[in-house]
Amino acid sequence: MRRHAAGLTRAQALRLPLLAWALVSFLTPSALAARRRLLSDAPYDCSAHPWIDETLKHWFAPAYEAARLSTMTLNESLDTIAAIKWAHPTGKSMVYLTFNKTTNLYDLSVELLHRHNEPHKPEGMQKVIEKAVKQHNADLVRALKGRDIRFIFGTEDFPIVENHLKLRVPSFQMCANPMWYDVPVPDFTWEVYHQTRYANTSWWDLRQLLLTKGALLPWRHRKSDLFLRGDDGVGYRKTLMPIMREIQMNRSDIALFGVHANAHSTGYYTSSDTHFAWLDNWCHHRYLLHTSGLTYSASLKYKLACGSVVIAFENDYKEFYYPALKPGVHYLLYPEEEKVKFIKEVAPKIKEEVRRIQEENEEEPPSMARAAHHFALTQLTQEALSCYWYRAILAYSKLFFASTGAEVPAEVLLE
Repeated sequence: MRRHAAGLTRAQALRLPLLAWALVSFLTPSALAARRRLLSDAPYDCSAHPWIDETLKHWFAPAYEAARLSTMTLNESLDTIAAIKWAHPTGKSMVYLTFNKTTNLYDLSVELLHRHNEPHKPEGMQKVIEKAVKQHNADLVRALKGRDIRFIFGTEDFPIVENHLKLRVPSFQMCANPMWYDVPVPDFTWEVYHQTRYANTSWWDLRQLLLTKGALLPWRHRKSDLFLRGDDGVGYRKTLMPIMREIQMNRSDIALFGVHANAHSTGYYTSSDTHFAWLDNWCHHRYLLHTSGLTYSASLKYKLACGSVVIAFENDYKEFYYPALKPGVHYLLYPEEEKVKFIKEVAPKIKEEVRRIQEENEEEPPSMARAAHHFALTQLTQEALSCYWYRAILAYSKLFFASTGAEVPAEVLLE
């Protein structure tokens, strides 16, 4: 088979311009304008992402309450966060924004506090922060009046600051949970995620691929099955996967759900090739199941981009953008139940919803699938992540610069 430069077959080479055209043609004028602004480092108006401020107020509220009750100094609070450990100190870095009087902008530097369990994790998170500071540097200077500020971020799968600790400031972690008051921020997978196995593993590369596949694959040709891939040894999958294996083996899946089940484990860190499926092939399926991983699962954004119907199970560990998603609008949400209640209560509800979608949307995707795809297209963007970090730093600054707990505002402020 004749190949062109870069090792592509003629058919593959011809397909690339088509995919690029499909993606660009799918972008709205506002999305294209936003991309141009980001490339030029021009000021960006975060009002294009109205969910960010409300989401940050939600995440910061417990930290503000703790700060008002705190008797610690700022340095004592940061030292306490730095010293938190389980069996070993948790992976943490300190970010410093130092005002440069020559450039009238902030310089960003990072200090390693405790070794991270994998080096690509802090590098990925740091890259997101660097892009945000670059995009909003002048905005930060105006808002913070050139005052230096520092904060801690971590790369564990868990939040780390427990509610009983009344600290002056929170830390920034990869997910949130009601039992802790760390503030969730974009994790490393937005910049690098080796488990996807692609040559380029950033969300920005995969997002283009998935959005394109989601736009090009007709709903009527997608497989009507419940699709799931992931490690069956963590989180709710330890309950759900054995159920799915059983009904697939005894062929009772159609009776239970109305469609076939297609759920298989890919092992720890996708170590098993038997049932491995490339992310863009997930888009071939109408119904994508989503569960927690060890704590949260970073795979939700890929499923949203496919423009399929996401069937998720409630979990207390959440990524930063989850409050912006509405059950019944962007995805279907069901409780995590053990086998008996799942079979008797949850499965019939899923079956009824699938039946309705199958009857009403045989040719065109349902509004829920469109809403999920649109959210990934317009809100899970580089501009949005930069806005999120910029606004998060502003909310954090009200705690950082308060001299005492009594000076902490009664409500979360982002100006």
